[in-house]
Amino acid sequence: MNLLQKIHTRMALLLVLSVLLSAAACSDDDPLADGGKDPNGPTSDIVDKVSQYEARKFDGQKRGDVFYEIYVRSFADSDGDGIGDLRGVTSKLDYLDDLGVAGIWLMPIYATGSEHGYDVVDYREVCRDYGSMEDMEQLIDEAHKRKIRVILDFVPNHTSLRCQWFREACLSTDNPYRGFYHFSTTKYDRWYPVTKGTTSYFYQGEFDRSMPDLNYGPAATCASSPTFKAMTDAAKFWIDKGVDGFRLDAVKHIYNNSTSDENPTFLNRFYTEINRYFQGRSALGFKEVYMVGECWMQTEQVAPYYKGLPALFDFDFWDKYLLYAIQNSHAKWFPKDMIDTERAFAAYRTDFIQASKLSNHDQNRTRSAIGGSEALSLQKAKIAAAVLLTASGSPYIYYGEEIGMLGDKARSDNGNTGDRNVRTPMLWAPSANDPVRPTWIKSVINNDTSVGSVKSQADNEKSIYNVYRKFLRLRNTYPALAQGDITLPEDFDVADAKNKQVMAFCRRSGEERLLVIHNVADHPSTYTINHAIKQPIADMNRVTVKRIDDMRHEVELPAYSSIIIEL
Repeated sequence: MNLLQKIHTRMALLLVLSVLLSAAACSDDDPLADGGKDPNGPTSDIVDKVSQYEARKFDGQKRGDVFYEIYVRSFADSDGDGIGDLRGVTSKLDYLDDLGVAGIWLMPIYATGSEHGYDVVDYREVCRDYGSMEDMEQLIDEAHKRKIRVILDFVPNHTSLRCQWFREACLSTDNPYRGFYHFSTTKYDRWYPVTKGTTSYFYQGEFDRSMPDLNYGPAATCASSPTFKAMTDAAKFWIDKGVDGFRLDAVKHIYNNSTSDENPTFLNRFYTEINRYFQGRSALGFKEVYMVGECWMQTEQVAPYYKGLPALFDFDFWDKYLLYAIQNSHAKWFPKDMIDTERAFAAYRTDFIQASKLSNHDQNRTRSAIGGSEALSLQKAKIAAAVLLTASGSPYIYYGEEIGMLGDKARSDNGNTGDRNVRTPMLWAPSANDPVRPTWIKSVINNDTSVGSVKSQADNEKSIYNVYRKFLRLRNTYPALAQGDITLPEDFDVADAKNKQVMAFCRRSGEERLLVIHNVADHPSTYTINHAIKQPIADMNRVTVKRIDDMRHEVELPAYSSIIIEL
């Protein structure tokens, strides 16, 4: 064989080898076959199949600013001790990033005397069950790398009975910490003796005897109290660690009169102090600290609290309006209720943030609240998710809602009752192969059959998980869904009770205008659009749009279906 033949032979062998390597690189076994994505994780082609329409591809920007609530104890266990921990949360940041969330709210992670964490022993220490301060710092850093904000549950109303402040306060009437709490020689309702058998003085414990209430003095001068300084110093400690804000617990209870100006006054002082300190410290470039309050009251009572905070949870969104609409197939006036809610909030703060939600750690989970058979509750939970992620507001998702987890506080589940029933372990994979699933408690109702898991739902285009992924992507893709205003269709007739199972509303941002239509009933319906349209951009459950003429289209909506149309 001459030299030229040897060269040709070697070139041929290299070409064959190149083809073989290329084929291997594209095989299903190669972790880089799908652009570096985890081959066992969800894929974009599955989530795209949720809708038959696709007007614009997701560009990766999280415009929707959707937050995700995490109960660390039940989320993900990194070390096999049965308890979810901070490293477990860190290990799931890619999952949350892919889902499309822009922020995580961690329920209390401080040193505590309970499993729920709302009785704080030390605001500057991490609960040992959850890991170390280094673990917390790593979680914050890794979240920020993925452009995910981290906010901490912060409890301004009370501490633990075991908190060093309270122990000091009980030593004598002239102790420097005595003024941190409410004491009296008279026993009132929800006041408890300082020590067993002692009747000389009592302390206030609005929630429980194990959680004595903090005392900030008169609201008008609260910022000058030592208690206020101690609590704002604790919040600043976490700002220094890199957190992006706080969810303030039970803000209507800081002062006993929930409808007076006392609580909004305190909250304004607290927010102003922390926001001033936050300036220039944001790793993600945010100018303002994020602070959202839990004020579990109706809209007209919540609204004045916007004088104190920029963001508040809107409990009526689910409890009063959307849950009723879905349970009763009575949805037509839901958009009007949202517009009325916005007006009530705007009367106190024009740049208000309406933190919308379905369930949370204190409430029955969405599927259980809706009721019905497993199949029916799942369909209703899907339409609830679609409404949450297309309506006005700044949505929060409670962990496990995206896979349809169940939980009823009034029922017993494997011996668990009350709050435990809605805080059971996250289901990441089938039970036989789920090493990170916490085991500190077990659930019977949340299993491979009734719920499934993230892994089992990821490749099922009809799963509730892929409904959440799809509608999160839509909210993140379209500015009109992310932060646009909400209006009623031009031909909306408030007195017309026909077709009440269908809600329709417009979302607009700049030149972008979208019409959103949801059928919340178990039977088909039709909706007539008396307006020119550009194109459908997404749907759920195969909605059909038929053109009658340029200014009229007939929309055929199957049961529990949704469609978004660009106008």
